[in-house]
Amino acid sequence: MKNIDSIKNIIFDLGGVLLNIEPKYTGKALEDMGVKNMAEVHARLLETKLYQRFDTGECSPSCFREEIRKACGIRLTDEQVDFAWNALLLDFPAPRAALLHELRQNYRLFLLSNTNSIHFDSYTKTFRIAHGEEMPGLFERLFLSYEMGVHKPDAIIYEMTLKTGNLLAEETLFIDDVLANAEAAVKAGMLAFHLAESMDITELFKNGKLHPGAEFLYM
Repeated sequence: MKNIDSIKNIIFDLGGVLLNIEPKYTGKALEDMGVKNMAEVHARLLETKLYQRFDTGECSPSCFREEIRKACGIRLTDEQVDFAWNALLLDFPAPRAALLHELRQNYRLFLLSNTNSIHFDSYTKTFRIAHGEEMPGLFERLFLSYEMGVHKPDAIIYEMTLKTGNLLAEETLFIDDVLANAEAAVKAGMLAFHLAESMDITELFKNGKLHPGAEFLYM
């Protein structure tokens, strides 16, 4: 176990760590719009790797919407597709926003997220309305998969993040709710923590610093 006092940088995942999400709500929204056999539609989209292609910028928003329409087999406006796609995005609780403000006094903070432009526009707008400030302003820099052309857990995204952020891996903690993503960060030389579904990110910290009893760091 390394001394937590050596940690100078914290890289956060977004969905499932800071932002609450529920993927099944997107399927429910599409079903409410008249889409049949949603399980088959979802399986088809996974087979064509649409979500992955959109999250890495290979597929544009217009391309994404068109492929969703084709897979669903019904006429959907751009607005309907966006509404359903964004239905999985829930809230960014105020205590987590407050936590980031506290942590900025002691650490360099970054965000590394598998995300896409439609979602980004939605959750940043929602955050602005809910908290009266810009979400990106809570971090020194955002590392977004759709801008980087690669996503977690690909090794290169961690290498790009460390290099671009001018970060030493051994001084950097990465937090993600997906185990494979945390493990990949460890392989890149970072410390990492896999946030369990039953745990809230605020529990990892006390008084603006990592909790003294942080034996739970995954390494």
